[in-house]
Amino acid sequence: MTDELKELFRELEEQGWEPMLCDTPVPYFDNKVMCGVPNGIGDIVAEEMLIPKRWASIDGLFITTVQGDSMIDANIVEGDRIFVEETNSYRDGDILLVSIDGEYTLKSFCRDEDGNPWLIPQNAAYSAFQLHEHENVRVRGVVRMVIKESPQVNFRSCQKKIKAAKQMQTAPKVYTKEQAGAVIKMIAPEITIARLWFAVFRACTDKKVFKGYEYDEFCEMVHNTLPNHPHFPTRKELLRLDVRSFTKPIVLWDENDAPVSGNRFNQYKKIGEKTIELFEKA
Repeated sequence: MTDELKELFRELEEQGWEPMLCDTPVPYFDNKVMCGVPNGIGDIVAEEMLIPKRWASIDGLFITTVQGDSMIDANIVEGDRIFVEETNSYRDGDILLVSIDGEYTLKSFCRDEDGNPWLIPQNAAYSAFQLHEHENVRVRGVVRMVIKESPQVNFRSCQKKIKAAKQMQTAPKVYTKEQAGAVIKMIAPEITIARLWFAVFRACTDKKVFKGYEYDEFCEMVHNTLPNHPHFPTRKELLRLDVRSFTKPIVLWDENDAPVSGNRFNQYKKIGEKTIELFEKA
């Protein structure tokens, strides 16, 4: 290693990095091994890939690339490069590169309570399968290391989660009758005459607590929530005011198209907007 390279490595180490010199060639098969249905690895001649010497301390090491999704729960995904040790020595839990009738696949290995060998995908969408003596099965090697050159997750999965998050952001909040009762208690001091309850009723319909025709239900809630209040709403008064722009959400109320005007209109609007605000803080 040249003095310049040594100095560069020293600087990287001081910054918290762990630089390694890729100076050791190992065989690399530039094709993909299936993590799913077995697939042929073919007769492709191995190229050479330079890796750090410490990674090449395993005898019989070669590298290939993963395809498919059956090992995602083992954090092995499509595009990963796997370092495989050519060996016939393996144990339960090892991840094996296996040839089945000449086709290659990547699976974890385990024996059942009777000693029968199984290959197990690490994805609930795939089933384990037992290996039988009559099958032409050969273990090519054991996965010793996984390199994630460009870690990624499935695009469709990302889009699905984004869509769900957007729906949560845009979905209107659902308010309960209990929350409406608490809001009614807080707005009650603003109600100096019975008919002003209409602004509270409209706010409750804007927040989907009551439907626009549930006058009696609203009146009953006010009576039950504020039994000692000096002013109570009545169906007759609510119906009388539920005309023109007052039939619309409070944000659309228009003094030029309302059953009241001037200071009275402003009073209704103020109570309605304050009730909406109390709901949003609830």
